[in-house]
Amino acid sequence: MPRQRTTFTLEPTQNRLSGPTKGGNLARKKRFQHGSLFKRGRRNKVWVTRWWEPIIDSEGRSVAVRRSEILGTVAELPTRRQAEQLLAHRMQKINGDYQSVRSTRKFVDFVRIDWEPVILPTMKYATQTSYAYFLRRHLIPAFGDLPLRELSRERIQVLLQAKLASALAWETVHHIQCALSKILGTAVEWGYIEANPVRLTRLPRRSRARAKAVLNAQQIRLLLAALPEPSRSLVFLLILTGLRVGELLALHWRNVDLQAALLRIEETVYDGHFDEPKSRRGMRLVPLGSLAVALLSTRKARTDLNTEALVFSSRNGTPLDRHTLLSRQLKPVARALGLGKVTWHLLRHSNATLHDSLGTPLGTLQELLGHSSSEITRQLYVHSLTEDRRVAVEKLEALVFGPKWTQVSRFENLALPKFVDGAEDVGRGDRI
Repeated sequence: MPRQRTTFTLEPTQNRLSGPTKGGNLARKKRFQHGSLFKRGRRNKVWVTRWWEPIIDSEGRSVAVRRSEILGTVAELPTRRQAEQLLAHRMQKINGDYQSVRSTRKFVDFVRIDWEPVILPTMKYATQTSYAYFLRRHLIPAFGDLPLRELSRERIQVLLQAKLASALAWETVHHIQCALSKILGTAVEWGYIEANPVRLTRLPRRSRARAKAVLNAQQIRLLLAALPEPSRSLVFLLILTGLRVGELLALHWRNVDLQAALLRIEETVYDGHFDEPKSRRGMRLVPLGSLAVALLSTRKARTDLNTEALVFSSRNGTPLDRHTLLSRQLKPVARALGLGKVTWHLLRHSNATLHDSLGTPLGTLQELLGHSSSEITRQLYVHSLTEDRRVAVEKLEALVFGPKWTQVSRFENLALPKFVDGAEDVGRGDRI
């Protein structure tokens, strides 16, 4: 009776250093590979090579799989020596000190199990929200079941073109591209794939956008006269300061210096989550004109004197919800007045356009708006722009409301005939 040979295999919970167990084939050890070379075909013969490649399977285990590749036709490589030279060059990558692991792990598994718990929390809340939407709505439906190593440039390019063809805005498709690049860039860093294919994709040239319609001085006065609180005060300050709505809603009284007529912008808020401003230059000092000082002085006199309290808050002291105020106050009033689609960000564009009509220097305007800039000249001379900024905001008030309205004594007759106490501001979930 022939003697039976004992074989070994690795259990799913074992790695290559754990040793084999009885009952299967002995696992291959990692070693220097020369690769096998042979011809295939009858009429159009080709040179084929085979080798073992380490990968990570869908369960996160390190395994070796057999790979094969056509090096070229026999017509192109007539001698075996030529084919062996090409094979040796191919094996250098396999046998190198750094062997990038090409993973069969599914895209959805990598995102949900590996990427989201580690990388997503390091981003700003608004970015987290956007990435989560792009993944749920666009990326996972398209690539969820594909292994990471099968996410090629061609597949990604087809997706981007399809999104553009579906009437998505160029900016939205660009953001989807950036989100996918961020995810696959992490996969490269962690050794799942060798290169980021998104970097090889291209979007068509961005078409010239139509000029954005902004509000002029007469339309601003019309809107303020019709708006209820607290949107009226918010619009008033956004027009005069050019702040982002999140920066204004995150403003605490400790950051308001009425005597010096300055606002210190240190943070922003989005859906109740506080964070740093959009850019480093977003942390800035913003001068106030006399009308803005009068509004804030009146508001402070009728609200909580706690310096940690928000300038605009709900009954519970929480930040106001920009979405609620936009849908229930600002948009309906603007639509009824025939002003079209007015948003919080449109007010910021209107502020910049009004400053431009006054001849405000570009450098001064960038400092007022908190835009980031890499130009060293503006960074070096920013200290000389303080007085220019104060003059600019005074001119803007005079342009919108006229010289006679710059007097503090006349402010309440224009801006706040029916001032609502801060305790009555409508917050998230409250009715208007």
